[in-house]
Parts: sequence; C-alpha cells; structure tokens
Amino acid sequence: MAASVNSYFVPGYGISRTVIQHEIRYYCGSDAIVRRYTHEGRDGFLVTTSGPPLTQAQIEDIKNASRDYEERQAGRGRDGAGLFVNRPIPVGQQVRRSS
Repeated sequence: MAASVNSYFVPGYGISRTVIQHEIRYYCGSDAIVRRYTHEGRDGFLVTTSGPPLTQAQIEDIKNASRDYEERQAGRGRDGAGLFVNRPIPVGQQVRRSS
C-alpha cells in the first residue's frame, strides 16, 4: 500500500531557503522535498512529504537556524566587519556636485 503524500504551504518570512532545504528531511522524513512557492501573493515554500507535517515549534526552530545562518553568511563580508542582512551597505557612492 502506497503512503499518502501531502503538500502544504509554509510562509517564508524569516526562513532561509538553504536552511529549510537542509532541515526538511530531518523533520518530515527522507522523502520530503521543499521548493519556493507563492500562495495567495505570499512567498514561502511548498513542502511535499508522506511524513508528518512541520509543527509550529519545528518552524520556529527553522527560523532560529535561518537567523543564525544569515548572520554567519553576512559575517563573511569582504572587510570582515560582521555585516548583518538588511543593513544598508555603501556601494560605489558618488558625491553629487551642484553646477
């Protein structure tokens, strides 16, 4: 008898794609897959699995792991200044001169 496969939407706010793709099999089973998805105008992820769905506590764990991951990634900036995601970063600024 084949196992029933379920698909459900997880809102993406605060979740890193890299982290959820890495963690999904741990939480939902070895056959679980996740992909980017937009549902009713909201960006997130479509999880497909024959295993159990993510619980709210597991989603919070993924959000915490995502925050840690993003902070580590941001700390790898060129100058090693520990830049954080969503902080403005000056890039090739030019001073405007009035004529």
